[in-house]
Amino acid sequence: MRLIKSLEQITAADQPLVGGKGYNCARLKQAGFPVPDGFVLLANAPDCLVAAVEFQDALMQLPVETLFAVRSSAAAEDGAGHSFAGIHETKLNVTRLGLEDAIGACRASVESMQALAYRRAQGLSVDQLQTGVLVQVMIRAVVSGVAFTINPVTGALSELVISASWGLGEALVGGHVEPDEFRVRKSDAALLSSHIGGKLYRVISEQGVSRLVETEKDERKLPSLTDAQLGELAALLVRIEEHYGGPQDVEWCHDGAQFWIVQSRPVTATREVSPSAPQTARQDIEWTRANAREVLPDLPSPQVLFALCDILNRAMRAYSGNLLAPEAELGPTIKAFYGRPYFNLSQFRHICRMTGSDMAWVLRGVGHEGEIKPEDELATRPPLASFLRVLPDMLRWGLMQLRAGVLVRQELARVREDMALLNSRDPRTLSDEEIVAFLQKWNDEGAERIQVVFVMAAVTIYEAPLKKICQRVGFPYEQLLHTHLATGEKSVSAQQGFDLLTLANVARHEEVARDYFIRSKGNFDDFREELQGTEFLKQFELLLQKYGHRGPYESDWSLPRYSEDPQPLLFAVSIHVQAPDCPVPEAIIARQEREATEAWQAFTKRLNWRQRLFWLPRVRWLLQRAKRMYVWRELCRSEMMRPPSAIRPWLLTLADRFVERGPLEYRDDFFFLTREEIAGALGQPEAAAQFRSIVAARKAEIEIWRQMEMPLLMRESELPALLQRRATEDDVVLASIDVKEQQLLRGLCVSAGYAEGEVLVMRDPAEFAHMKRGAILVAPATDPAWTPLFTLASGIIVEVGGTLSHASTVAREYGLPALANIKDASKILKDGDRVVLDATNCTVR
Repeated sequence: MRLIKSLEQITAADQPLVGGKGYNCARLKQAGFPVPDGFVLLANAPDCLVAAVEFQDALMQLPVETLFAVRSSAAAEDGAGHSFAGIHETKLNVTRLGLEDAIGACRASVESMQALAYRRAQGLSVDQLQTGVLVQVMIRAVVSGVAFTINPVTGALSELVISASWGLGEALVGGHVEPDEFRVRKSDAALLSSHIGGKLYRVISEQGVSRLVETEKDERKLPSLTDAQLGELAALLVRIEEHYGGPQDVEWCHDGAQFWIVQSRPVTATREVSPSAPQTARQDIEWTRANAREVLPDLPSPQVLFALCDILNRAMRAYSGNLLAPEAELGPTIKAFYGRPYFNLSQFRHICRMTGSDMAWVLRGVGHEGEIKPEDELATRPPLASFLRVLPDMLRWGLMQLRAGVLVRQELARVREDMALLNSRDPRTLSDEEIVAFLQKWNDEGAERIQVVFVMAAVTIYEAPLKKICQRVGFPYEQLLHTHLATGEKSVSAQQGFDLLTLANVARHEEVARDYFIRSKGNFDDFREELQGTEFLKQFELLLQKYGHRGPYESDWSLPRYSEDPQPLLFAVSIHVQAPDCPVPEAIIARQEREATEAWQAFTKRLNWRQRLFWLPRVRWLLQRAKRMYVWRELCRSEMMRPPSAIRPWLLTLADRFVERGPLEYRDDFFFLTREEIAGALGQPEAAAQFRSIVAARKAEIEIWRQMEMPLLMRESELPALLQRRATEDDVVLASIDVKEQQLLRGLCVSAGYAEGEVLVMRDPAEFAHMKRGAILVAPATDPAWTPLFTLASGIIVEVGGTLSHASTVAREYGLPALANIKDASKILKDGDRVVLDATNCTVR
């Protein structure tokens, strides 16, 4: 039996003895990839074999001066589940005389404390450990690096991420150097982005010894790979991925003449990211999608996702200035991971440190009440130098708060200008270039215009002192604030619901309309023909003029608005018409006014004469200001949805043209393309011809991402473990059983109150037709488009949401008890479950 096998001789049957690394290299070499020559000392070979004839025969085929790379190659190593990256020994620049010691060190490394701890953590056996040893010719590398055939941060299957640095790979793997990083598109090797690292050091080989030396100054700023080399490497990486049939983590080098593949392993689900991974994959930043999940579908259209990330990043940088940490330190404000947008909580923590405020308010606002730690409640003073550096930005923020009303009015005026332009033009008479030009203008202005929303989100600066006063006198803060927010002027989102109730009462008292809704059975396609001449239809058309620009997940302009599909509104009217009675807005408002008065009287009774004299005026002002900010915020959101609604016909006109000409198969495929791709294809048939392949690739990515259950809150270091994570039916059943045994769920009170009734679970606006009058609505998240359902519900339970969420605002104004932040509520609770929702005490029984 042979105990040494060359890479050309190894077969699949040898895998247990040659190990993962040796087998992968053999597989690549036999497939024609440029892998350095070498052989494997099998795992069952005795130590004395190093001096045996068989071993010496293998060496005789190589020049005497040859240097070697010697690596362990254990059976479980470099597999899809366990990479052992950096765990076992590797020896480089080994001379022929040093082979025996290098091989002995590699074999011994499988029993090191580090290796044993890794095995135990991964649930692997620690008995009868042995390893093969891979011996290869050492390449004199001019450039070395690692590459991922999938973007390890965003999950984009269409991208390669390449890290590269001068010299041998030890400097990069050991974390001694800031490498160059290149993001390359697989389909055509186009360079999507690049970062030229410092590359202060490189590892060189002198007389068989690796030395870390300084890189020449003129080489530090040069890219380590030319455009031609990037294209050559990209093609090689794509071939390797195709050969294995899945994403790969590849180590490579270039000797000045050609590329060599040192090793390739699957991108694992449990492997921690090693120092050799791209820098972007090593940042341990906190990310949340709680707020984004409220206003966008789980997987927004690619066009919307790319545009929003661009606009919001530019907007936050302009709005926050020096209050944000440099992207090189803490990353951008928003980033897409596996098709979902995430906001950077680490940047928000940095802002809190710079402004001397506590992080707890941010976490409550976005919906992470359960993640608040004691230290999050503490505000710390920043160093004086840091405070002085951000002071101009803080003063600018203060001035924007004072001018909040002016900023709102300015934005409303700009919206009216946009609408006048959009409504005055027929998109069918416009050229492709004119449509794309307006889209570009809208994108360019977006970063400046959306900042008014950030100003409104700062409502917490009024709530924080109010909460402290309530705590000082022992009065429930939520009772005072929430009852006040429910009174007076209604937000536009809540008013939509009240207007719908008024309309439902019109239908109930108009015979033709009442009969139509009773016999419609949920199909309203013919409502205009059947209701022609009725008062209801007249009032309904006015309602569409007022709210038709809104719709389910309205922040994604690839989705239709109420003006295009009014079915959800008509369904809500139908339910109210068929019910024994219908809520009357005036009665709801009277109840809210009474509750607010009672809360105010109870609060004032807790104050002594001195507190009434000095605190009451301040409390009144804080309540009024908080109320005004919530109303303005909803108004801005609603009005800022008008231009996207009006521009949809323009975009669909362009989409239809692409379908007619052939670049697209379906109209909706248009929203899988980015603005840059669309603009780049105007007058360029060759670029437009790529559309179908781009769309097909993105659809395939989205289908893969759809199977991934991404968390609302995560650290970036957790991404590799999420790569192959899938939600299973067993997970849901176990979660359900676990919570059912507790008989109690806890969440964040966003609207106080009490309700008892049957649960109705809705995971998507497409399920609106299942809603029942008086049900307790349970959903992953809701946005203002769910308002029609709020008029039917007796209570709200959502998995995602905070005190600043739009759903919270609307629920308070309807006087509906509502809890947020109940993890997996839509899986734990089932249709028909009878529950007691005690939002005041934050529980569901």
